[in-house]
Amino acid sequence: PRMLRCFTIVAVLSAAHAFAPAFNTAGGIATLNRRACPLRSGPGVRLRKGFALLAAADAETDTTRAVGERDSGRHLDDTRERSDAVSDIYSPFWQAAAEILQKRLDLTPYPIPAGYVRKEAVMGKGKRESNCYTQSYAFQTPKLRQIRAAHVNGGANLQVLNFVIFPHMNYDLPFLGLDLVTLPGGHLIAIDMQPLFQSEEYKAKYSGKQVLDMHAKHAENLPWGGDFPEEAKQYFSPAFLWTRPQDDKEVETHVFDAFKDYLNQYLDFVEAAEPETDPSRLKEIKDRQIAYLQYRAEKDPARGMFSRIYGPEWTEEYIHGFLFDLEEKMEKGEYKVGEVIPCDAELNFKPTPVG
Repeated sequence: PRMLRCFTIVAVLSAAHAFAPAFNTAGGIATLNRRACPLRSGPGVRLRKGFALLAAADAETDTTRAVGERDSGRHLDDTRERSDAVSDIYSPFWQAAAEILQKRLDLTPYPIPAGYVRKEAVMGKGKRESNCYTQSYAFQTPKLRQIRAAHVNGGANLQVLNFVIFPHMNYDLPFLGLDLVTLPGGHLIAIDMQPLFQSEEYKAKYSGKQVLDMHAKHAENLPWGGDFPEEAKQYFSPAFLWTRPQDDKEVETHVFDAFKDYLNQYLDFVEAAEPETDPSRLKEIKDRQIAYLQYRAEKDPARGMFSRIYGPEWTEEYIHGFLFDLEEKMEKGEYKVGEVIPCDAELNFKPTPVG
């Protein structure tokens, strides 16, 4: 049935733009447009709407998900309550990251498409009705193409901080991925400097003794969270920290320390990085970056959650037009290797005011 759905999606891509609005959620959604740099819909919009139809179908399928797999969004139906839960557990993480970024980098704003700086919706019904928001932040530097964060808060049972750094394509730097998720059943934490290459030379450069010692220190308090898909292993380093803590205090202490350590270690690599000039190496970096972004966009574990809260069409635009936007930027001619993208927005590290 899943394969049949995929073939069906391909068959209806040409007509998807006519039907995609029918899959939008209706009540309780408000979009706040602040000083984000407006971007037009790109050539990939029809493909994204095809993905939106697939996301709508996925939302009807409940599966057990490992790291790197799609999420159906079924956890939103979980009525369990986390006793004595922290209702905004990841704001301190973002505040710490913002302070580190401002201290260590010469930041300029990165364009966020209009309508995606902040998104709000009402989840649930009756006594379980609650507000949910997604706040986006984005920056850039001469070495880092995009530094972006998405902070989701739907109350104590739904909290996410997805913080990723993408280097420019003339550096062989890894990606920094800090994914922090809280659901009714507990926390899912994935922290890594995700490699472009899996060669021993590359591992020695970016996963050497200092990094492995850092990982070992945090792994003592944050045990391994279980297996993940074979196809995803090429995108994780030997210092991948993947854990499922059950207690909020573990997140506020042990995960918080690991979060800051990995961010600072990554910025150490950024400071030392020198641009690549060899054409063959530059092509290898470009190919690996695009492969990584395509994999992450297709497998984005937030797709099911966002589709159920905000609708599949908004979700696909958010994933391909902001979270993993390199191909769209290249298609439009907006991205040039090593150059900062013009943006007249102000640097912002705080939640957008409501109203």
